[in-house]
Amino acid sequence: MSRGKVFGILVLSATLATAGDKAKPAAPAVPDFEVEGIGFTMCQCPAYGCPCRSNAHPTHHQCNAADFAYIKHGHVGNVKLDGLKAVAVGDLINPDHSKTYATVYFDQSTTPEQREAYSQMLKFMFSVGFPATVGPAKIVPIEFKESADKTEYTVNIPGILEEKAVLKRDESGKPAHTVPAMDEWGNTISYADNVVFKYHDKELGREWDLSGQQSNVKYFHTSKKMYDEKQLLAQHGDPAVSGWTEKQKEMIGKMGMKPE
Repeated sequence: MSRGKVFGILVLSATLATAGDKAKPAAPAVPDFEVEGIGFTMCQCPAYGCPCRSNAHPTHHQCNAADFAYIKHGHVGNVKLDGLKAVAVGDLINPDHSKTYATVYFDQSTTPEQREAYSQMLKFMFSVGFPATVGPAKIVPIEFKESADKTEYTVNIPGILEEKAVLKRDESGKPAHTVPAMDEWGNTISYADNVVFKYHDKELGREWDLSGQQSNVKYFHTSKKMYDEKQLLAQHGDPAVSGWTEKQKEMIGKMGMKPE
């Protein structure tokens, strides 16, 4: 699952327009932001085959997933987010919006101001997608590692979440399986091998082992300007269409890619 995948996991009030519906409400206000980093997503859709990223419904109707972000550099308004780590876990996409939920885990090194700024940014970004019920955030130790050759990625919350993915690269060193995608961070994702994806939050009574399913990595540089100018594929989705919309196909063509 991409963030076509996880689109809108934190939105509390936005509604998705359908044919004949009224226009979407305005996105929540947010200060200017610009962030750069690494996104890392795993879900229960088939390996190397996430329908959500191309404007379709999850394979299993629901989408149990974990959506991790590491911000190397960035800010929301006057709040710097350098080094911030956070992951949202839950049924992040479901045609029955009443069943979607997300729990957001912030690394214990984050400050209250950073957590508030990051949440505010996500609420704005995900207003283009599916509403979800979001429980109280949890502050935990989050371990994230990227191997020196940028092929192995791991996320670990001791006792709660364990993830490991291997990103294949071609002879030139570029990710071997990069595809266009609806994602809050950008317009492409790179599929990876899902080696381990285990989640167990005893307090919430939620547990799964989805090792071997879908995983993707993305290197993002995202700004409010991109949203204001409607540069993201995610902003041009249509739940009444199963697959890419005509506008999305046009955008993908201009990217020099094919709407697979």
